[in-house]
Amino acid sequence: MATSEPEAYAPIASQPREGIISRILSNTSVLTGRHSQREYDGSDEDEPISMAADWKMMPEIRVFQKQGEKDEIKGRKLGITWKNLTVKGVGADAAINENVGSQFNVPRAIIEGRHGAPLKTIIEDSHGCVKPGEMLLVLGRPGAGCTSLLKMLANRRDGYAKVTGDIHFGTMEPKEAEQYRGQIVMNTEDELFYPTLTVGETINFATSLKIPFNLPSDKASPALFQKDNVEFLLNSMGIPHTHDTKVGNEFVRGVSGGERKRVSILETLATRASTFCWDQSTRGLDASTALEYTKAVRAITDIFGLASIVTLYQAGNGIYNLFDKVLIIDEGKQIYYGPMKQARPFMEGIGFYCDDGANVSDYLTGVTVPSERKIREGFESFPRTADEIRAAYEKSSIKAEMEAEYDYPTTDVAKQRTEDFRIGVQHEKAKGLPKKSPYTVSFGRQVKACVKRQYQILWGDKASLIIKQFSVLAQALIAGSLFYNAPANSAGLFVKSGALFLSLLFNSLMAMSEVTDSFTGRPILAKHKNFALFHPAAFCLAQVAADIPVLLFQISHFSVVLYFMVGLYVFSAPVFLVNFPRFAILSDCLMLDGKFAER
Repeated sequence: MATSEPEAYAPIASQPREGIISRILSNTSVLTGRHSQREYDGSDEDEPISMAADWKMMPEIRVFQKQGEKDEIKGRKLGITWKNLTVKGVGADAAINENVGSQFNVPRAIIEGRHGAPLKTIIEDSHGCVKPGEMLLVLGRPGAGCTSLLKMLANRRDGYAKVTGDIHFGTMEPKEAEQYRGQIVMNTEDELFYPTLTVGETINFATSLKIPFNLPSDKASPALFQKDNVEFLLNSMGIPHTHDTKVGNEFVRGVSGGERKRVSILETLATRASTFCWDQSTRGLDASTALEYTKAVRAITDIFGLASIVTLYQAGNGIYNLFDKVLIIDEGKQIYYGPMKQARPFMEGIGFYCDDGANVSDYLTGVTVPSERKIREGFESFPRTADEIRAAYEKSSIKAEMEAEYDYPTTDVAKQRTEDFRIGVQHEKAKGLPKKSPYTVSFGRQVKACVKRQYQILWGDKASLIIKQFSVLAQALIAGSLFYNAPANSAGLFVKSGALFLSLLFNSLMAMSEVTDSFTGRPILAKHKNFALFHPAAFCLAQVAADIPVLLFQISHFSVVLYFMVGLYVFSAPVFLVNFPRFAILSDCLMLDGKFAER
């Protein structure tokens, strides 16, 4: 892939000022024509043309595409269109009270009660359209609002005070699109994993919950489909050697930071979604790996007609050239939205200088930073603020041409694609799932997969499990020595009662030791819920079901030691066989009750 722009779009900094704007405007129609020819629209050609045709996994991608055509599976092509999108949130100064006394500030409480908390505008009047088969690059410095925009386009509105404007996923409104949240996914900047799981176990879990009910005709079983899917995903990011290596984190040794980021990418791809939002997914990757990742997104976007929105920092020209459109945000204001090829000429045309051979994405981001941007000679009256740059953009013909795409949700093509999308999603769902369910596999398979993963988590941290069992045994010996050989008369009544109370209290408190693990796993649960991998109830049932055998063993050896050391009634075998199970089960129930309280 070339690392610089084609000659047809060479920098214009060396040209005189006159004629620059006319050159930009004259190029608009030519560029738009080229773009429309490349756009994925189901043309008469046998195979869509991809800008990432040299990607190493392209032959496998084309095999998947041809198999889908052979099986006559409906395509799942949506696209996203948004107009007049404004997002507001509660400012940090209004959301956090300075001290305890400020919470009792009655006048302030009255004012906020009547007028509401002051809101801060995060995104202001944004607009755009990403059709099936297109990739949009969102640029902006940190804090500009790129992540918030991606959350809106991924239909994640929680946490924002006010959202106005129109967003359409195909022809669907955001409310209707909620039932398809597994098809509109977002890969966040955070890497959230269970560190004791291996890379293979992590990807196997995600793929096992996205196995379609109606398999492709060339797959004999769900296990074979999953196996081939996992192999393809690992090979696509070049990490098959990490299959049996723990994911790890800051405290558990595992894969490197770049490999962990690639695992995050693969887990998102395992959802087999129709619309992807990628938030800084190249952070931690070297330049060659970042280019391979972008080629992978470009390839699946072209071949399967996906819609991909990506935010990147410091993307090289080889990556930049793979995108169709660019959207630039400064302080929440959209200062440019249009074809990738016209972004640099437009910014140069209004006075911002770009060095030859510079990274175009860095140049476009630097335009929003006063201390970094350079001004061309003869442009002393260049636009200095985001409002002025946006005003210049609104006067250009680029904005008018982009606005012509905003009626896409009302077109017959969009309506047909959305209907095919609904049919395609329903075709993959397991029988018995409600029509509005966002999940793919049945509830029973969700519980089974979660139980298996729970045991893998425990086995991945064998040291903690073994140490815990030995600690319980030591506590039983200590407690038994305190109440050792209590007399079988009224004098021993108080001693035996104390032993019973201590055993029950100890097992109840043991459950509270897992509160930290429960809170640590909640962000992962939220991520998987957004991916529509499983229902949270399946996760809860799986954890309890996986804990029961472990707790039975743990409480049994604690109870056996304490029971006999204290000298509880053991002279009659039938009486012992009745009393000891009651004693163990009561302790188990108390411990499970503590675990349910954690959930």
